[in-house]
Amino acid sequence: MITASRQNQLSSTVRTTILVCACLSLVCAARAGAQERAGDEAGLKIPMTIWAAGVAADQISTYRFASGYRDVLREANPLISGLDRHPVLLVAAGSAMDAATGWAAWRLLGANHPRVAKALFYGAAAYRTYLAVHNVRLMQAMTPR
Repeated sequence: MITASRQNQLSSTVRTTILVCACLSLVCAARAGAQERAGDEAGLKIPMTIWAAGVAADQISTYRFASGYRDVLREANPLISGLDRHPVLLVAAGSAMDAATGWAAWRLLGANHPRVAKALFYGAAAYRTYLAVHNVRLMQAMTPR
């Protein structure tokens, strides 16, 4: 039986996710305005950081639901749904796909199309944040009150 301590643990997960995202943003903060910018990479640093924070939030919430609710909730991504019973491998495979996708977007679009790359990273960050919130809400709905 799931008790009130489970709800506190879920709130703790949300707090941990927010803390990780905030720390990631602080660590990867943009340079001061007086410093010289080095090419297009500096222009994509903030969008990529925000995207990475969204990815981290989604991966944390995915791990939590895959490890705590594996009998009820399933991974919807068909590329990694076979790893549903192995939370660590599920998150590792998802993170590898995210890293490859982020690198490819930066490499292929960053130099020649920085505005498109920024829009892509911001859009992807919004979507990944939505997925993290969706995962948390599903876990809350499955927790008896």
